[in-house]
Amino acid sequence: MLPMLGPRLGLTDAQQDQIKAIAAAHKDEWKALADRGRVAHLALDEAIGADTVNEALIRQKSAEAAAVDADVAVARAHAHTEVFQILTADQKAQLKTMQANMKEHAGQRRGR
Repeated sequence: MLPMLGPRLGLTDAQQDQIKAIAAAHKDEWKALADRGRVAHLALDEAIGADTVNEALIRQKSAEAAAVDADVAVARAHAHTEVFQILTADQKAQLKTMQANMKEHAGQRRGR
């Protein structure tokens, strides 16, 4: 998300380099998570689309996909924390405001 918001936050060249370094440090982890997620979700889709309903298998594949999704969420949180630490207080405040605005607009699009 920060690459899109970076210009609006006024990131310095040094901050941009730090963010690129953080992304590079997590690249292999994120690729592995994406691969696991793809496999888990394909297996779930296959179980759902089978000729006969196997509820136990669907629940198992759903739990496996959910476990990968949880791992992705944790990895995102760690990366977010790392990036957040390099922002100035003003940039942090701006980012929180932008995130709140995006959530509000998303809620409006869903009719909330």
